[in-house]
Amino acid sequence: MKPKKENRITLRLTQEQYDSIAAKAETAQMPVGAYIRAAALRHKVTVVDGLPEITRELKAIGRNINQLTVLVNLGKVTAADLSRTTEALYEIYGQIGMLIQKEER
Repeated sequence: MKPKKENRITLRLTQEQYDSIAAKAETAQMPVGAYIRAAALRHKVTVVDGLPEITRELKAIGRNINQLTVLVNLGKVTAADLSRTTEALYEIYGQIGMLIQKEER
């Protein structure tokens, strides 16, 4: 269970400062408040370009595997060729590895 956030900090920003922070939060795909908390607590905020596309592919593969599992449990499918799925997963893992190497530079 997450601790309840009871304390509030109010600060004033220029429009330019707010826009800059909001843009960084959007790039990090985080709400502004979460981004400010992470930055204030010196947590590392890493933005990986291209990750949403890879995540979308992984979700699609997961949905397909779940659909196959349902069909197997219903007895409608007894065997499935997952070689293309395995190849797609290897490709995605390779893409993730390249993104990580790129971010570490």
